[in-house]
Amino acid sequence: MSKPKILIVDIETAPAIAYVWRLFDVNISVEQLISPSRMICAAFKWHGKAGVTCYSEWEDGTLAMLTGLRDAINEADAVVTYNGDKFDIPKLNGEFVSAGLEPAAPCTSIDVVKTVKKLGLTSNKLAFVGPFFKIGQKLKHEGFELWSKVLDGAPKARETMIRYNKQDVVLLGQLYSFLRPYMTTHPHIQVDGECPNCGSDNVQNRGFRYTRTTKTQRIQCTDCGAWSSGARSKIK
Repeated sequence: MSKPKILIVDIETAPAIAYVWRLFDVNISVEQLISPSRMICAAFKWHGKAGVTCYSEWEDGTLAMLTGLRDAINEADAVVTYNGDKFDIPKLNGEFVSAGLEPAAPCTSIDVVKTVKKLGLTSNKLAFVGPFFKIGQKLKHEGFELWSKVLDGAPKARETMIRYNKQDVVLLGQLYSFLRPYMTTHPHIQVDGECPNCGSDNVQNRGFRYTRTTKTQRIQCTDCGAWSSGARSKIK
């Protein structure tokens, strides 16, 4: 059984810089903008494989950074992100356009935060979710000052940023594996397997789900525990 190529992705961006008169309740116009936000590094790994790749603007240059990530996306059957549908993916598309690159190949998106938001946790932030489920944690650092030092060109800060970016990818990959059985909308990218979540053929029919007019076969994977639906028929 061939396995799908699932890419775990996380990007880091520089903050926009603008002129402001005060710190609270500020509406910033385009005329106040000094420089817009931009991507400064991107890390990714293949699910189920060791090793994390990271490209950065200071080590590789902006074009190579974007091209390297885009080429990896082109190989993937699915891309896993954390809040990527709202942030990472639109940001990447904008960066590709700005750099004059061809768009990445259409790819299935698996945004893990959408599953996390259905769990009723106190916080949906990755920094909370990882330790809460005893999966792992983000790399601790000095806060916003790290970004300031990175933009100033401090070598140690840039090394820390790359380690931070890589650790986010590792943590996200672990969280994806942990929560995959709970992903009710996980794409069926393992087309030759029975379980839409993990691709296993070890599944069992376990009763039915009923509505007023139909009944649907319930199927559970005995490997990952995910539930899926089988044949549906009308109730006579």
